[in-house]
Amino acid sequence: MTLKSKIIIGAAILGVLLFVFAFHLVSFHAALFIPLIALCLLMDTGVVISSEDLKEMIDCQKEIKDGVQESRHTQQEHAKEIEKVKAELNRLQKARLETLVRGPRRPGELVSESCARHLAGILICSAEFQGKLRSREDRDKLLNFAAQTFGMETKAALTTSDIPLPVEYGREVVELMWKYGQARQYATVYPLPTGSVKLPKLKTSPSFGFIDQSATVPEKSPQIDFVDFVAKKAGGLIRVPSEIDADSVVPLGNFLARYVAREFTKWEDTVAFLADGTATYKSISGVGKKADTLGYKIQLAAGKTAPSDIVIGDFRNLRTKVDAAALASSAYYMHPTHEAFLSGMNTTTNRPYIASGPNGPTFDGFPIRWIGVLPVYDTAAHASQYQILFGDMTYWFLGERGHPDIATSRDVFFATDEVAMRGLERFDWQLLADAAMAVLKLGE
Repeated sequence: MTLKSKIIIGAAILGVLLFVFAFHLVSFHAALFIPLIALCLLMDTGVVISSEDLKEMIDCQKEIKDGVQESRHTQQEHAKEIEKVKAELNRLQKARLETLVRGPRRPGELVSESCARHLAGILICSAEFQGKLRSREDRDKLLNFAAQTFGMETKAALTTSDIPLPVEYGREVVELMWKYGQARQYATVYPLPTGSVKLPKLKTSPSFGFIDQSATVPEKSPQIDFVDFVAKKAGGLIRVPSEIDADSVVPLGNFLARYVAREFTKWEDTVAFLADGTATYKSISGVGKKADTLGYKIQLAAGKTAPSDIVIGDFRNLRTKVDAAALASSAYYMHPTHEAFLSGMNTTTNRPYIASGPNGPTFDGFPIRWIGVLPVYDTAAHASQYQILFGDMTYWFLGERGHPDIATSRDVFFATDEVAMRGLERFDWQLLADAAMAVLKLGE
């Protein structure tokens, strides 16, 4: 290697070292002048630098520049990842502390934390879109919570006010509805694949019999009716104050899930047991009205219009109105306030009512199921009221279309500074066996 080459290489190395040193002490732009200074020194010594050597020095400088920028970008990405890990760790620690304080959850009591976070995130995004979080000190904390919940940047989360409830969370709300809904517990829940479905119902059933040897086998032609299930929309708006606490968003999500589930199932139970076929119920007839229309009923004599006029014989006569095929799996359905009335029927020699049986209360061995929406027991007059039901509820079908839908509104409740959440479901209620249920009706 010639002396000239050694000088060039040494100057290049010196320029690189000075560049790195100046970059850390001053700035990137100031450091660019260091190689130029080294180049000027070489020119003063009389050393001639070829174009190839100059190009090589410029390429080295560019590589160093790109490497520094890439290192800086990588450092920023690592910082973001560390912040995400810290936020997730804080969330898990908080959830752990809440579990220790609250104790173990009972099965079906709450939805999962992710579902509760999703519902709370919907509310936060709606409140921000309506400008109701701008004066809040914890606005950034709330928005970061929503962004983490939906897995998106904060800016993107603020561009929508209607975030659909995912299917997996929709199932969780439905599962919670089973906890509160009594119609869902005792009837048959049938998913409707389309908005309108026809299910067959046996109308007449010709009986089989013996056939002589070599005789023609008689033809049996059962008649079938088709029951139309048309999914009908039900739901409502939920008022939520815009003063959302950043430390209670998950409990707020749990509250919303419980509230929506209770309201959905309360309306389902009202339709199932009390619907009278009017426009209020979209022409649907509930268990009591349907049994009355079909003639499967026991009605008290004229003038006996109070629940206190019912006697033990009325309870037992009601069982004669149900088909024998359904009798073995039948139960009584009534309001819990009948409990004291049933206890009064017991005597020292005859105890038809057992309050604490192995499977719950029974009357003459048949289960009793307390239904909150049925009429209460009292001594007042309630002419022609449906008081008690008996039979097998599994022949009643609750046809539901899809899963609950939860959305928000940016226009409703503007004057009261509240956020509106809308819950919708679609279902229908139909009977597939006429003699499966009977009703005890008060006198006129």
